[in-house]
Amino acid sequence: MTLIYRRTRIPALCIFGLWLLLFALPQPSQAAPSQKQEIYQLLEMHRYPQAEQFASAYLAANPGDCGVNAMLGLALRGQQKLEPAYKAFRSAMNRCPKSLAAAEGAAETAFLLNRPEAEGLLVKVLALRPGDETSYAMLGAIDVRSGNCAGAVANYAKAPNSINQNAAALRQYGGCLLAVDQPAEAVPVLTQLLSLKDDSANRLALAQAQSKAGDSKSALATLQPLLNAGANDSRALLLAAQLEEANENTPQAVACLRKAIEVDPHNVDAYLFFSELSFNHGSFKIGIDFLNLGIGQLPKEARLYLARGVLEVQTSQTEKALLDFEEAHRLDPKLSFARDAQGMLFSQKHDSAAALAIFEQQSKLHPNDALVQYLYAEALSEAGESRNTLEKALEAATRAVKLEPGYQAARDLLCVLLLRHNDLNAVIEQAEEALRRDPYDEAALYQELLAESKLKHAERTQALVKRLQVVKAHNQQAKTKYLLQEGQSSSSASE
Repeated sequence: MTLIYRRTRIPALCIFGLWLLLFALPQPSQAAPSQKQEIYQLLEMHRYPQAEQFASAYLAANPGDCGVNAMLGLALRGQQKLEPAYKAFRSAMNRCPKSLAAAEGAAETAFLLNRPEAEGLLVKVLALRPGDETSYAMLGAIDVRSGNCAGAVANYAKAPNSINQNAAALRQYGGCLLAVDQPAEAVPVLTQLLSLKDDSANRLALAQAQSKAGDSKSALATLQPLLNAGANDSRALLLAAQLEEANENTPQAVACLRKAIEVDPHNVDAYLFFSELSFNHGSFKIGIDFLNLGIGQLPKEARLYLARGVLEVQTSQTEKALLDFEEAHRLDPKLSFARDAQGMLFSQKHDSAAALAIFEQQSKLHPNDALVQYLYAEALSEAGESRNTLEKALEAATRAVKLEPGYQAARDLLCVLLLRHNDLNAVIEQAEEALRRDPYDEAALYQELLAESKLKHAERTQALVKRLQVVKAHNQQAKTKYLLQEGQSSSSASE
């Protein structure tokens, strides 16, 4: 089963040290006024309130001195007075645009305040000091805040030395490498993270990366401390079950799953993976029994009803299956049966023709049930490309949408079928209606783009390409970041 990533608050990475900024300031010469020398010395002694007082007094008479404005920023920053510190650094930047100390101070405080200007200020620092790793590390953290994992990966890759001992940055970097499907690159990053902080979240993250990179042996070895007697990490047990099954060690996979459910009866992914195992091995009754337990624990989890319905279809409990599909749809109308059920319903190991026959029969018995019509249309769409089959699928999908206009999955499917039928204007009409109801419906937008492209509407196609990029970025940000959230919450709990 696919792990879900949840969005999380990213902790501030205080990469620029206060004294890095101080050393970047030009030290007062012998000819400099004694007040400036005294401010400098107070900062060296960490006597920030006195430094603030002396700097403010000096600037009252000499407001244009960018060096003292920067030192005032340092004095305020040392007292965690971030807003006034930011203003002081910006004042120094305005008067001395090429002052590295002022730019660094403004960039750091803007970062800590989560100001939108932080990114531009860091770019300014990089213009003054090209290749600065700490600036790239901060840019990486900003990208994570905004959900831009691709950007975070690019920026963190340019800051290996700055993040090598920073657990928060390594966790973000490794999590984003997994999110953009670069597990092999994530392994050394998460290995370093584990060396800094050996806890269950970081160990699980490394095992996930090793598993996705195809190294199940190393992944199981990494998990081993979490799987010893008395193990109580349900997520680790679930991953171990997936690895054991991949290695064709089904009995051990089942043992791990049973333990995972015992440890955490609310681990929905464990029930779902158990149902998948049951399906693949033809043990439908056992799978249904476990899903019954899961539904008892999680009566509002739509995916459990969907999975149970899939297994009930295989045991010819058609009416029960339809009731479960209806309940899944009621609990989560956006649940995609196409993605979550069809892979199992039409597995090559089983009789897709028989499943299709069941849906055809039910569509006739329940002509006014939008879900049944959708399931029949989806089954037909998977059954073949013949003209007759496509016509039937179109009829069922159209009926589903008419019965329930807000059923996004059905409307998305209708767009796909209309595109196959080459009804391009109809595709655009249905996609626009879907997007009116959900502006971030990526599937509908993609089908509309294909239709406009086939119609050779170049300008409209380009506009849709740009819109699709925005929608993809939004949906990526909206996706919860499982690894980052789990790692951060676990680390916070243990600190």
